[in-house]
Amino acid sequence: MSEPRRSPDRERLLAAVERARGVAAAHAEASERLRTLAPAVVDALRSSGLFALAAPRALGGAECDPLTQVEVFEAMARADASAGWSLMISALLAAVAGGTLPDAGAREVFEGPFPTFAGLQVPTGLARRVAGGYAVEGRWAFGSGVRHAGWVFTCAVVAPEGGAPPAGPPEMISLAVPRERVVIEDTWDVAGLRGTGSEHYRIEGAFVPEALTCPFPAAPQRRGGAMYSLPFIALVAAGHVGFALGVGRRALDEIAAVAPRRIKAWPQLALGSHAAFHMDLGRAEAKLAAARAYAFDALGRMWDRARAGEALSIDDWSAIRLVQTYVTEVAAEVAGFAYRAGGGGALFAESPLQRCFRDVHAATQHIAATDDAYEFAGRARLGIAELHPMLAPRQAAGGAR
Repeated sequence: MSEPRRSPDRERLLAAVERARGVAAAHAEASERLRTLAPAVVDALRSSGLFALAAPRALGGAECDPLTQVEVFEAMARADASAGWSLMISALLAAVAGGTLPDAGAREVFEGPFPTFAGLQVPTGLARRVAGGYAVEGRWAFGSGVRHAGWVFTCAVVAPEGGAPPAGPPEMISLAVPRERVVIEDTWDVAGLRGTGSEHYRIEGAFVPEALTCPFPAAPQRRGGAMYSLPFIALVAAGHVGFALGVGRRALDEIAAVAPRRIKAWPQLALGSHAAFHMDLGRAEAKLAAARAYAFDALGRMWDRARAGEALSIDDWSAIRLVQTYVTEVAAEVAGFAYRAGGGGALFAESPLQRCFRDVHAATQHIAATDDAYEFAGRARLGIAELHPMLAPRQAAGGAR
C-alpha cells in the first residue's frame, strides 16, 4: 500500500507557523539590519519544531509530504520572506542529509535537539581521500542561515587518486561539517533576502569522516519513506514553490491594505476607488491562484509517482523544473504590480511592499528558477530532451525504513 497523500501533521505544522509568524514579522526589519535572522526569530522557529518538518521520522522529523511542505513554506514566507527562506533551506537540507547519510553519521548529526542546517549543494570544494574519510577544502557561496546553523551540509569533487583525470564525470560527495569548523565570510550585502545571512563560507582542510559523507547527486536512500526516493532537485521543489507563493500572497495582502488610504496625486482619489486598479488587482489574484493550482497539480503528480514507486519520466522532470521557474516568475510579477501600485510610499524601508519586491526578485536569481527550465520543457515536448546527471534517480540501497 502506498503512503497517504497528505501528512497527518499538516494541521499541527500550520498551527506552528501561526505561533512563529508574529515573531518573524515583528523582527523582519531587525533581520534586514543584521543581514541574518534576528535571534528571536531563530528561537521561535526552533521552539516551533518547524526545522524538522521534512526530515525522516526515524531521526525525529515529521516526514512531511511535498504538498504540505508547499503550504507550510508558503505560510512562513507570507509572514516574512527571510524567515520563510531560511526555514526552507534548513528543513530541506535536513531532509536530504537525513535520508542519505550513513547510519553512524546520521546518529551523530541528529542526536540531541533537532539540528539546523545551511550549505550549498554545488561541488565547489575539493575532497581528498585520507584514512577514514576525506580532507576537505573549498569556498562556497549562498550559505543561507549559516550564522545560526549547527551543521553545514555541502558538496565537493573527490580528487582522483594518483592524480590521473577521471575517465568520465568526476566523483562527487555531499558532506556534513559542524558549523564551528567552517569559516564564515562577511559577504551578504545584497538587495533582496537580506535577512537570510546567505554568506560565503570556507572549509580549510577539515577532516570529514566517511560516515558524514554520501555520494552526490544520487546518494542511496537509507531511511524514510517515498519522499526520500526523489532525486535532489525534485525533493527540494516544494520549498521554492511554497516560498514564491507566500511572498506573492504577502504583496497582494499589503497592496489591498494600502489601496483604501493611498490618495493618488491626480485626481485626488483613493487608489482603491480606481476601476483600473480593481482590474489589475483582479488579474493579479487570478495569476497567483492559477500558479498555485499548477504547483499543486505538478507536485502532486510527482508525489503520486514516488508513492507508487515509479521513476520520474522526462515529462515529469519538465513539469518539476517548469513549475519552480514559472511560479517564481508569477510571484515576481504580482509583487511588481503591488510595488508600483503602492506609489512613493512603497519606496521607504518600513514598507513591506518594497521588501516583497526585493525578496522575490532575489529568488528569481536562484538556480532553481532559471529560464533554461523552459528550454528543457521545449526539448521534452519535441522528444529530444536528455536527463542531466542532477536529475538522475537515486541508487538502490538496503535498509531504507
